Amino acid sequence: MASPIRAAILHQLSVDDRSVGDLVAVLGLPQPLVSQHLRTLRYAGLVAVERVGRSSMYRLADDHVAHIFLDAFQHSREESDQ
Repeated sequence: MASPIRAAILHQLSVDDRSVGDLVAVLGLPQPLVSQHLRTLRYAGLVAVERVGRSSMYRLADDHVAHIFLDAFQHSREESDQ
């Protein structure tokens, strides 16, 4: 994961489905930047989007993505603790 922002987005989506506005509020980043990173994650097949009314809700593409991300996140935390 080359981008800390994309890692943070994946972490948020591992907790729950979120809209762009939700991610902007939680991460404290500008909306265009969050949208750009979400687009990159969608093209990589890591994130899926579903229209709910007038909103788009983003989620991890599948459980495998969640497991891979959470394993990598846990591993990086263990490495930084040493």
